[in-house]
Amino acid sequence: MQRRMMIVFALVLLLGCTSSQTLLPSESPDPSPQEIEVIVSITDEPIASLLPTEPPAQSAAPTDTPVPTETPIPTDTEKSYVAKDGVYTIAWISDPQHYSKKFPETYYAMTGFLAEHREEMHLAYIINTGDLVHNTDQNSEWTVADRAQSMIDDIPNGVLAGNHDVLEPIGYKTFSELFGEKRYRDRPWYGGSFENNRGHFDLITIGETDYLFVYMGFAPTKKAIQWVYDIFREYPDRVGILCLHDYYTKTLELSEDGKKWHDRVVVNTPNLYMVLCGHKYGAYCIKETFDDNKDGKEDRTVYQMMFNYQASLRDGGGGYLRLMQIDEAHGTLYTMTYSPLLDDFNRFDDPNNREKNYPFNEQNEEFVLPLPWIQKTVESN
Repeated sequence: MQRRMMIVFALVLLLGCTSSQTLLPSESPDPSPQEIEVIVSITDEPIASLLPTEPPAQSAAPTDTPVPTETPIPTDTEKSYVAKDGVYTIAWISDPQHYSKKFPETYYAMTGFLAEHREEMHLAYIINTGDLVHNTDQNSEWTVADRAQSMIDDIPNGVLAGNHDVLEPIGYKTFSELFGEKRYRDRPWYGGSFENNRGHFDLITIGETDYLFVYMGFAPTKKAIQWVYDIFREYPDRVGILCLHDYYTKTLELSEDGKKWHDRVVVNTPNLYMVLCGHKYGAYCIKETFDDNKDGKEDRTVYQMMFNYQASLRDGGGGYLRLMQIDEAHGTLYTMTYSPLLDDFNRFDDPNNREKNYPFNEQNEEFVLPLPWIQKTVESN
């Protein structure tokens, strides 16, 4: 049976709930985003390869060893960036700094691929978690980043500043000129900004889910963290995704700033379900559960993901994207790693590509997870 789905694009970000430290709400922006419509064809035909078999084992802390679900992964012959009917894609770019410095054609291939194949991917949104350039004082690198990102300017997307984007003495000057509020404020998905896009949020409705994507750049101040917290509280009914540059170390410990984000935002935000970061080397997915209403039962699952291939061999990362295909009908998120430059899935499934900077389980390149916000809704009913 076919049914039609209206997708309204706006801008999103999430955070908030209970912790030992009470955060006081501060004045939040009152955006009035426009709306655009996209019609997507949906079928009720099951996607057998994505059906979950059993929920993943619960872990008590974000530093536990990553354990992707045992949900069957599509076979090599079934792998495809083409999304089936009823499935939409959220794409993720992280740490493209060496492409801007040495391999510009790789960066162009990544964003050009997303622009060219947006329809067959049912591409709904694109995330960039920073380090657009390696040397913030090199205009040539900024030119590459600007050109690459301009290829997807008309697709709902968000970007933040990594540490290499804001090195002193330049600081946020060039980032704000090229990727500040002016570039995005007229986009219908853009919700609002913190200090000229040092942070921002996007509101977008995809399928049957109202999303809130919240971004904050490197080295946040207390005021910046409070702003993010307030945005999540302002939109409590939206599915929140927090996009950062620095959150984990490559040994899967929370970084200094990561601990601030975790303890003051992730723990206290009942509508926050995913945290995405880059910065350090690795590709991980860490599950953590929370008892938001303090009734002794875990009632919220948060997936905290790191994705950064910049030190993978000597090509700046091979042009790999993280593609997250979301199937709402069956409550699954299928994550794959794909390079349009190499036309290759999963870099580290080839032993010749193993690198000492990436001592992780190859299952963290491709996995299926139950959608925690759909799971929570089902359990509450």
